[in-house]
Amino acid sequence: PFKRLMDAAAEAIVIFDREGKILYENPAAEKLFGYQAKELAGAPLDRIIPERYREDYRKALEKFRKKKRLRPLQRCFESEILQKNGKEIPIAASVATTQVDGGWYFIAIARDITSLRAAQRSLGDHLARYQLIYENQKDGILLVDMETQQFLEVNQAATQMYGYSKEEMLGMRIVDFFSEEDRDPGLSPDSSTKLNIFKHKKKDGSVFPAEITGCALTWRNRDVFCAIVKD
Repeated sequence: PFKRLMDAAAEAIVIFDREGKILYENPAAEKLFGYQAKELAGAPLDRIIPERYREDYRKALEKFRKKKRLRPLQRCFESEILQKNGKEIPIAASVATTQVDGGWYFIAIARDITSLRAAQRSLGDHLARYQLIYENQKDGILLVDMETQQFLEVNQAATQMYGYSKEEMLGMRIVDFFSEEDRDPGLSPDSSTKLNIFKHKKKDGSVFPAEITGCALTWRNRDVFCAIVKD
């Protein structure tokens, strides 16, 4: 009954012994590795391990064999497997040991994470593009906490505009930049997209008319005001 369950599993399952010899692979593993079960029966597991990982795998297996007192272990990790056609596929895997009739065996469960890796790369590309746009924007961009009015993020243009370093600005509040007559910045969700002109102070004490537009948004679970400042 257990074999039928493993045969029906959607994830690849491989059982191998302490010598690294493959004893069983289910149909999902056949599909993932590109081998028929009879091709891998009795074959060393490192046949499906990329060359650069084989030495570490063999050392880990040897270390396990030499232990005087063996204990059950379980490991989860991400890596790659080598298909029959020579192509590498990224996988998420878990490996556990079990003892049957006095012998120790490894059970490996793996799933293809090619689409997940692609999504992560795509997300990274998007973030990189947004970061590039953010830093290269000529206007100052300020992310301000609605509640505390603390700066959460500022771009390079903002630091040049006010004469402070980024580290200095992140330790300040937006009200620190307002002249006495404009001390209340009035940042709220209702101020979104409005154009406001305030007198702001630079680090050197000079005052300039700051045109501020922006919008309210949620950033890292905080209500923030994204202000775009023109000198």
